Amino acid sequence: MVRLFSGNRAGVLLLLPLLAGIFFALNFYTGYYQQEKTSNLGSWGEAIVIYPVISSVGGAILVVINALIINRIYNTNEFLERNTYLSSMLYVVLMSFYHSFYNLDGLLLTHTFLILTMAQFFELNQHDDGRRNVFNGMFFAGLAATFHPPLTVLFPLLCIMFWVIRPFVLREFMLAVLGFGIPLLYAMVYLWYSGHTVDLKLLDQLTDYTNKQTDFLVTAVLFTLLFILSVFSIRSRMQKSSIRLKKLTTILWWFILMALIMGCVDFFFFRQIERFSFVMIPLSVFLTFSFNNKTFGIFATLLFYAAFAYSISKFFF
Repeated sequence: MVRLFSGNRAGVLLLLPLLAGIFFALNFYTGYYQQEKTSNLGSWGEAIVIYPVISSVGGAILVVINALIINRIYNTNEFLERNTYLSSMLYVVLMSFYHSFYNLDGLLLTHTFLILTMAQFFELNQHDDGRRNVFNGMFFAGLAATFHPPLTVLFPLLCIMFWVIRPFVLREFMLAVLGFGIPLLYAMVYLWYSGHTVDLKLLDQLTDYTNKQTDFLVTAVLFTLLFILSVFSIRSRMQKSSIRLKKLTTILWWFILMALIMGCVDFFFFRQIERFSFVMIPLSVFLTFSFNNKTFGIFATLLFYAAFAYSISKFFF
């Protein structure tokens, strides 16, 4: 599988729906990730899940769409000298360990808007006018914050991401505030009109969450080892990369920090690990480097297959 997606054949992207379908089918027949009665949409309230199968299929489809966007970002910005489709496959496999993969909810929609935010920031250039990309990126971030309100307090980190590439320009900063604020303003009006409250607890514990935390610990060990290999591979790649690529990589590091903050808050306050799924966005980019390193490629491949085998076998535990 690694060799198949690491090649320069775009046709392998047709296998992503098949891969997502396998995870969907396994969960459908085992009920490992149970369907919530409502879907948490953040500031937009709780949506009653009338047709659970449609919600599950919708989640799998959106994961595939997110994976395709990440892969486009990866290849467009030439993180490697040639095109590769590993990042899309990695995102699908990594997300299979989270509840949102099997239930369309606000958290997964937040993934989509954050990925679009990243795409806009990656189009910025130090010497060109960045107002359009800054506004669009922060507008997508604002939409993400309406579906996941804790993102609102991380507004400074989002600003730091585009300041990595762009110098501080007051007009661009005001556009960033405006772009981020417009979706939040509409969400606040809807919140006031509907009279509901925002529930920061993502899940109602219908699922046996002890097993899910065990899954998290097992995969955290595997992903951490993969990430360590990636860090060494990234350092080797950065030594001969352009200044722009180094700045894009810095943005991803800030993204990881933001995701870890949300994940730790989720774990310590609600004993859930769903918000750690945000780490999977930059991780699917970083892990790709380890597979293309001559020194660490074999070890990275073995660790990935161990994680993939666990992602399938967990349904039968």
